[in-house]
Amino acid sequence: MMLTQPIGLPDASEIHAEQLVIHADFPLASHHRLVRELESLRITVSQELDLPVSDEIVHLYLFHDTKSYSEYAAVHFPQFPTRRAFFVETDTSLAVFAPWQDRIAEDLRHETTHGYVHAVVPNIPLWLDEGLAEFFEVPRVTGGLHAEHLANLTGRLLEGTWQPDLERLERTKNAGDLTQDHYAEAWAWSYLMLRTTPERRTALEDFLRDLRKDAHTPPLSLRLSRINPSSHKDLVEHLQNLNIHSEK
Repeated sequence: MMLTQPIGLPDASEIHAEQLVIHADFPLASHHRLVRELESLRITVSQELDLPVSDEIVHLYLFHDTKSYSEYAAVHFPQFPTRRAFFVETDTSLAVFAPWQDRIAEDLRHETTHGYVHAVVPNIPLWLDEGLAEFFEVPRVTGGLHAEHLANLTGRLLEGTWQPDLERLERTKNAGDLTQDHYAEAWAWSYLMLRTTPERRTALEDFLRDLRKDAHTPPLSLRLSRINPSSHKDLVEHLQNLNIHSEK
């Protein structure tokens, strides 16, 4: 019987792009537009969140197809939920794993955001980690507006099948428990803080700054409630207004 060789990490080409080291199992040009976009994302994340940039390396491992990616993930990360791409943080490294496919730009913006954020805020709560990654995964020209999430949440509001609950999001600690609703709501709270009032943006920036000093800093929901006790109502109204303007 012929034994198949286990899939290893991509190593056909290697590109150094600021904080990123990109490993691919296919030829990838160092001046590829996606490489340049991921480089610039580093500064965008830093400026939007008022975080310092880090020199800690983030490794991107790019597989030429979904089959080799899935085989590698099944062997080395069998405990992980099935995803188109994923980010891994260990005591010694930050790494992204992804196959080259139609949505590779979106996936790499998302996962690389995790790397940039974790390099300076390793204790960021799961919901906010994902909400910010959803915010930055869309093309920069959108300003963080995630049309798919907006349509989903406003549709659910109209049906009466969903209401925001930040405290519920904060209690979710396992990535395997995240549903599309979780991702969408996490994006919505992130967008509300980054694109509405200076007070909300400051609350987010202060929270991230405090997290860097103390992993047990009080949750963000408490800070938002001090700004306005009806922050959940604010989010609903903001989503509805965004939807009205997007339909014009």
